[in-house]
Amino acid sequence: MPKRSEKRDAAKADYLTQLSKGEKVNLRELADKVGVSYQTIRNWKAADKWDDDIPKRKRGGQPGNTNSKGHRNAKGSHDGAPKGNKNAEKDGAYSAIFFDMLTEEEKELCEKTPCGSLEALKHELQILKLREHKILSKIAEYEAMKDDELITSSVLDMRLPKKGKDGAVQQMGMYTKDSAFQRVLKLDEALYKVQGRIATIANSLKAIEETEKRLEIDKRRLDIMYMRASGTIEIEDPVDGMFDDMMETGDETIYE
Repeated sequence: MPKRSEKRDAAKADYLTQLSKGEKVNLRELADKVGVSYQTIRNWKAADKWDDDIPKRKRGGQPGNTNSKGHRNAKGSHDGAPKGNKNAEKDGAYSAIFFDMLTEEEKELCEKTPCGSLEALKHELQILKLREHKILSKIAEYEAMKDDELITSSVLDMRLPKKGKDGAVQQMGMYTKDSAFQRVLKLDEALYKVQGRIATIANSLKAIEETEKRLEIDKRRLDIMYMRASGTIEIEDPVDGMFDDMMETGDETIYE
C-alpha cells in the first residue's frame, strides 16, 4: 500500500488554518505552495472532506477580537446604555415609558388622568366631542372653498448639484394635491368613527346611570323592610309610590 503523502496533510492543515483566520483560500496558490497540481489539491479536498473539519465560528466577536475595545458597550463593561436610553427612537408613538424619568408636567398629567370607569368614560367623551367639533369645523371650511381650488397634500423636492446658466440650483418638484371634495370625504370617514365611539360611550354611561338608580331604589326598599321588621316605625312603603310615578312618566326601563 503506497505511503500517504505528507503534502496532502500539510495542504489540508494550511487550508483549515487560513479559513479559521477568516481568510479566503485560493486553491491554485495553495497547490503552488505545496508543490502539487491544482487538480491534485481539488481531489484531496473532495476525498478528505476538508470542509467538514472547518471550525464553527460563534456569533459575535471571535476570541481575541478587540474591535469594541474602549467602547462603553464593550463586553465586560458595566456601563452600557444608560437606563431609559432612547438612542434608537424615531418618534414617540411607540416609545417605552419609564415613570421614574417623566418630567414634572408628564407626572402631573398622569396623576390627573381618571382611572375609574365612569370618570374615564366621561373624560374620553369630552375628548371625542372636542375632536368632533374640530372635524366639523374643518369640513365647513372645505365646503366653503371654490370647486376648482386644490390643497397641497405632499411635496417631493429633488435638488440637483448641477447649476443652470443663471447660476441658480436646478430642482425638480413633484406635488400631490387634493380637491376640497376629497378632503371632505376623508373627514366624513373620520367623523363617522368618532361619532360611533361617542354613541357607544353614551350608551355605557346611560347603563351605569340606570344601574345606580336601581341600586338606590333597592337600598331604600331594604331600609324600609328593616325598619318594619324591627318595629322601629310603621309607614307605607314610599318606594311603591315611586314605581307608580315612574310608570306614569314612562320610565319603565329601570327594571327591564
